[in-house]
Amino acid sequence: MRIFTATLAATGAVLLSGCMTAQPANLGTTYECDRGTRLQVSYLREGALVRVNGARAIPFRETPSNAGSIYESAGNRLARNGNTVTWNTAARSAPETCRAINTIQ
Repeated sequence: MRIFTATLAATGAVLLSGCMTAQPANLGTTYECDRGTRLQVSYLREGALVRVNGARAIPFRETPSNAGSIYESAGNRLARNGNTVTWNTAARSAPETCRAINTIQ
C-alpha cells in the first residue's frame, strides 16, 4: 500500500508540473489596433496565444529579436515593444500599430 501511495503521489506531481508549463505568463492583454483589429494575447514562456477579433486562439512561437519580442505563426507576426504591438499578416501589405487597453495578471 505504501508503494502504491508513493507512486500515486509522484505521478500526480509529474502531471501537475506538466500543467504548470502551459500556464500563460499573464491571463491576457487586449490590444486595439489603428485599423480596427482587436487582439487578445496571452504570453507564454516561449510564445503566445493570440485571438484576433474574438476568433479561436492561434499559437505563436517567439523568435529571436534585438528589440522587444517577436512572435510568428503561419504568415502572421506580432512584434511587442512595451505597451504596443505591431500586427501583420501575410494577406496585408502594411502592419497595424496596436496599443494595450487592458491587461489581466
